[in-house]
Amino acid sequence: MSKTPDRARDTYHVGNLAPQLMSAARAMLEEVGPVKLSLRAVAERVGVSPTAAYHHYANRAELIGHLAAQGFNELAAALADRNGHGQATETLRQSTLTYFRFARSNPALYQLMFGAEFSTGEMIPALLAARERAFFELRSTMAEVLQSPHDSPEVRRAARAAWSFTHGLASLVIHGVLQIPSNVTEERFFEGSLQGLEYLFKAGDGDGA
Repeated sequence: MSKTPDRARDTYHVGNLAPQLMSAARAMLEEVGPVKLSLRAVAERVGVSPTAAYHHYANRAELIGHLAAQGFNELAAALADRNGHGQATETLRQSTLTYFRFARSNPALYQLMFGAEFSTGEMIPALLAARERAFFELRSTMAEVLQSPHDSPEVRRAARAAWSFTHGLASLVIHGVLQIPSNVTEERFFEGSLQGLEYLFKAGDGDGA
């Protein structure tokens, strides 16, 4: 079987190549994980040469940075859709449940978003902006719940606590440390975990009385 010459493939510079590369990268991420995800492999899947791919993403770090940014933007959009939830407690419950469901629906992408690849703080501007957008939406929810200014210390602490709890629970489930019983719905499992946290605080208040 003859191989398509790189020169012929390098002419593939259609306007939608970047989103095609991103779509292929996301599919490969779910299949093989981040370790085997390379710009060359993604280009091969799309059917273009690595040279064509490099016109859109300088290297693998930039590729996965944009992929993680896509995840944070999708998470932010999901968290922003919180109208009509009713009372403050229901708003809080729905927002945190939305976060939990996003993580479980996109396990490989979610782990990449919070993975060690970005732990050094060297992130592309798009990723930094997307991550801040997601946290902004979480703070906005806390501001509504607490009826406090968006940048108040109370709202920031509440957002940090809500993010830590939900992220921790989602990560434990994704990694198989915690299992959702087959006879329990995702929503019921999540609400049970919230109730467990509430029981702890009530017990602590009782001891201190």
